[in-house]
Amino acid sequence: MAVLLLLSVAGMGLLTTFLHRTSRFIDDSVQSVRLAMELQQQMTQYNGTLALASAEGAPASAEDIGPVLEAIVAGADRRLIEVRKYIGSPEEELLLREVEQRMYDYFVYCRALLERRETPGEAIRTSLPLLNAAMTSLQDFVDQNSLQAQAATRQAAVWDSTANVLSIGIPLLAAIAIVASLVAIERGVHSPLAALERAIERFGRGDKAARAQVAGPSELRSIAGVFNGMADSLVCQEENQLTFIAGVAHDLRNPLTALRFNVDRFHPSGPAPTAEQARRANELVARQVHRMDRLVGDLLDATRIHAGRLELKLGACDLSELAREAAELFQPLSSAHEITVSSAAGPVVALCDPTRIAQVLNNLISNAVKYSPQGGEITVSVGEDGGRAYVTVADQGIGIEPEEVERLFEPFRRASASRELVPGVGLGLWLARRIAEAHGGSLGVSSAPGQGSVFRLELPLAEGATPPTSPSARAASAPRS
Repeated sequence: MAVLLLLSVAGMGLLTTFLHRTSRFIDDSVQSVRLAMELQQQMTQYNGTLALASAEGAPASAEDIGPVLEAIVAGADRRLIEVRKYIGSPEEELLLREVEQRMYDYFVYCRALLERRETPGEAIRTSLPLLNAAMTSLQDFVDQNSLQAQAATRQAAVWDSTANVLSIGIPLLAAIAIVASLVAIERGVHSPLAALERAIERFGRGDKAARAQVAGPSELRSIAGVFNGMADSLVCQEENQLTFIAGVAHDLRNPLTALRFNVDRFHPSGPAPTAEQARRANELVARQVHRMDRLVGDLLDATRIHAGRLELKLGACDLSELAREAAELFQPLSSAHEITVSSAAGPVVALCDPTRIAQVLNNLISNAVKYSPQGGEITVSVGEDGGRAYVTVADQGIGIEPEEVERLFEPFRRASASRELVPGVGLGLWLARRIAEAHGGSLGVSSAPGQGSVFRLELPLAEGATPPTSPSARAASAPRS
């Protein structure tokens, strides 16, 4: 009986070791699938950037998007390096080499076209076969990992069945204990493994709602949690991308419609416009082009920040002057709002890039105007608190629900109460916070529905520094990058 018990313990140890190795193997497969899907997103983002640059009326050119494309390629390089950590078979190694070769073929081909001054649209058209080949290789890599995970699970099931057969020869007492142990393994290990296999297979086939059951040993629970988190993240990213595309299309359609109307209105075959008509048409065209330029500028800024390429020209700057300039810029745009600026007795000198901080203040005041449709007072306050400079922008607008306050600063996220009221893609506040954090500062908000909002920007003080003597000198010293 003692020998049989020892054999049973040894068998359980071997089975546990094998299951642990299987769990680690499946975890590597899950990580490989995640990284392969992120590489697919990098390829889609590269192609989408070319498409945005080729859109009718967009002010971006092939030279403008060069740094953006290089940042995407750098991101793909990092993921290719990371995915090699999880390679577990010669088949995976061959497929990864094929993926890497086809991705670089596509990137190099597009770069060569742009260097020859081909248009982004032509680059998209001629490089489509290379893009499709790279996407196909990535999908083959995902399928290979799914098959390996399924094979590992089936092998675990075979070992489980073998253990059941061997347990028949053990005496009754030992047999009861072994059977009980195997039942526990079946319910606690094999079932979660099988469920995880089915979830991976369903997700790989395109079922975005597929999730693994978090059950069984800690290793399996960890793998299931990682898979579910990865699936949620990918679905959320896909939804954000769709929202982003819809928002960009909406924001581009309105100015393009206005521009097309003016082009059709002053057709060469029609009567010549009067001076007043030409002046009004020119003002309308200028506003729409400015709006499109701001949208594309936000998109390029977002890409620079995501790639860690945001450049700051730091210097001593009086925040009171910046706040007054921003208020003077927006006051003539709405007679229903009164924008007031209150500041400390002396200058509030912060160490910052004045152009970027002016961009943040313009965004905050613009939002205060847009989200206060009934008008009212907008108060901009400047001062020092706790060794830091601050600027607050308070409005009397529609306010924000408590559960949505912090999520406002996520990219493409907008308050539900304002989605139909104000157009936009939801990048402004995300950009503003990232710019503030790049300065070593912060941007927060306090709000309540129907009671308005108060945004607070904090920046480090410039100890012992003297601000520029005039706004024009500040603007000349820090052009927008």
